[in-house]
Amino acid sequence: MSGFLESEYDLGMCQLKRPNIEQAREIAQTLGGIDPWKTLGTSVKGMGNYFATSSQEAQRLAIFRNGQICGIICVKTQWLLGPYLDFLGILPEAQGTGLGRAVMNWMEEEARKTRARNIFLCVSDFNKDAITFYKACGYELSATLDGLIVDDHGELLMRKRLF
Repeated sequence: MSGFLESEYDLGMCQLKRPNIEQAREIAQTLGGIDPWKTLGTSVKGMGNYFATSSQEAQRLAIFRNGQICGIICVKTQWLLGPYLDFLGILPEAQGTGLGRAVMNWMEEEARKTRARNIFLCVSDFNKDAITFYKACGYELSATLDGLIVDDHGELLMRKRLF
């Protein structure tokens, strides 16, 4: 199978696997206490429940390195002629190690297998490091959605054209 349907992927430097409920809660507990999710007022309990539920339309995969959870990626598999990166969170101790880039490359490869034209994502306007990262991965600003999640901040809709 291809196009985000597997429950496990080996990317060499890390593995992607569907998290169980305990792993989903563990990731949510750490990520919920840091930005951007802290500033956005994200519920740790809701985040954990979201991470634990995958389907064909919405794949959630924990990122493991050397058997340790390092983050999570959540992808809506079809959204405007391609996937939508709904969530990418790398634990602070694993940031800057190349995991984010490896996961983004994997997502692009899976999207290309389905002949997707685009990949979309939203990033908070105050999350400067993430904006820089996504631009380095080839994403361009498509729109600004002011006050989408919280009144004082906007979300930047970014797009990468594949074909």
